[in-house]
Amino acid sequence: MKVIACILFVFLLLFKGALAQEEYVRGVCGTSMQDQLVMEPRLLANLERIGRIAQERGNIRYVPVHFHLVGDSQGKGKILESRVLEQLCALNRAFEPMNIRFYLRPHPTNGTLFNYNINDNNVYNNQTAWSIMQAQRHPGAINIYIVNQAATNNNQPGVTLAYYSPQRDWIVCRKDQISGSKSNSTLPHEIGHFFSLQHTFFGWESQPFNNTFPTWPRAPITSPGGVPTERMNGTNCTTAADKICDTPPDYNFGFNATICSYNGGAQDPLGVPVSPMANNMMGYFNFCSEYVFTPQQQSAILADLASSARKYLINNFLPVATEINTPPDLLISPVGGVNVPFYDEVVVEWKAVPGATYYLVEFDIVNSFSSSFAQSFITKNTSLTVNSLQPNRIYQWRVRPFNEYVTCAAARQSSFRTSNVSSLGEITQVRRQYLAPNPVKLGGGPRLIVESISSFMADVYVFDAAGRQLFERSKFFFTAGENSIELPVEIFGAAGIYFITLQGHNGRSVLRLVVTP
Repeated sequence: MKVIACILFVFLLLFKGALAQEEYVRGVCGTSMQDQLVMEPRLLANLERIGRIAQERGNIRYVPVHFHLVGDSQGKGKILESRVLEQLCALNRAFEPMNIRFYLRPHPTNGTLFNYNINDNNVYNNQTAWSIMQAQRHPGAINIYIVNQAATNNNQPGVTLAYYSPQRDWIVCRKDQISGSKSNSTLPHEIGHFFSLQHTFFGWESQPFNNTFPTWPRAPITSPGGVPTERMNGTNCTTAADKICDTPPDYNFGFNATICSYNGGAQDPLGVPVSPMANNMMGYFNFCSEYVFTPQQQSAILADLASSARKYLINNFLPVATEINTPPDLLISPVGGVNVPFYDEVVVEWKAVPGATYYLVEFDIVNSFSSSFAQSFITKNTSLTVNSLQPNRIYQWRVRPFNEYVTCAAARQSSFRTSNVSSLGEITQVRRQYLAPNPVKLGGGPRLIVESISSFMADVYVFDAAGRQLFERSKFFFTAGENSIELPVEIFGAAGIYFITLQGHNGRSVLRLVVTP
């Protein structure tokens, strides 16, 4: 499979007098000439339509995307959803000048925002199992597969960061390239390719122009790739390099650059000093604080979006809200490091946020939410029960409200400590137990009903969702048959979730009570 590929070039810089080497890693995009030539007819057609499309810039175009969070054969190694949400924010910043807005489009088969179903080493590490990717693709969105290693057969040195495949019409990106940083151009660059753009230095991919070139400092009329070399005066801009006239000549100067600028002394074929646009999204320069598309590149993207090739992206999406403001007191419980009753049944609650249709809930033992214990859940509710935490651990947890379009809202964070107690213990003498009524309205009086096979003694406790003990009745004697305990109304002072626990000498049982407003 021939693909457009972004590669990672690794180089070592040795400091004088240093005994060790300092390693620098930078991303560049290596695109085969054949792949770009396959795309070129589409680009030229888009450039011909620029005048008409440019007049329509005032309209916002919502473009659906679908992220495939790929894992290894054990289902491990998937990127966290929080980084994908941050990346979507960055994409919308990069494409804002075009009035393009990307949004998460649920999969038509399972209805999930993200696809978690690809767990295969041959997708996670090399994408040779392309049939699996094809079977999972979204038919009405830009498909972006987030993997551990993005692999291509373009025979260029380096480690692939990301690529767009014109044959498959999908994007593959390494998970370490997904972020919300303005200085990370990897995914916006690939979406530029998706919308037909070429590199600003098209023709110089295999051999950057520098002082080792035979004609230095004057560039040849034709690049090593057989493409006309672009002149500074713009007289051949429609036929040379990327065919975009407002991107100045660039002969792959960014390949070896260590700053976001160029003063290397190269000249165009007419002997004019070359001054490239270092922060262009489709160039190779690294270390820029922010990358941009030129107006003509933007128009070409809009023309491609309006073309028949992109008809499958047409939709009638309108966001339920274009802004979400996270309240400082979003989290209800547990907060402030309190102890929760159990480690394998932890209930967290938060407030509903206007404009939010989803909530990302994350748990970890470190503040950065980056350890191997990190867990995340997406829900439409304002509470969540987690059964997979470790005993006797301090956990950080946070909630980010979002919708399909607005993913930049702030998260709120707090902590709690799990106990050593499991919620799964059983009292062998108990045949059946329940709470009546359940749910119960605030101010109502629930009863604990226990049907026992034989008599036994147990303590009765009531905890709120934050782990605070509200009630205790010690050494209650349960007789064989039905037993009923009236629970004090005043201990249920607010709507929410409560836990009623029976603790005996040979076991324990837990019931959950829901108190409604």
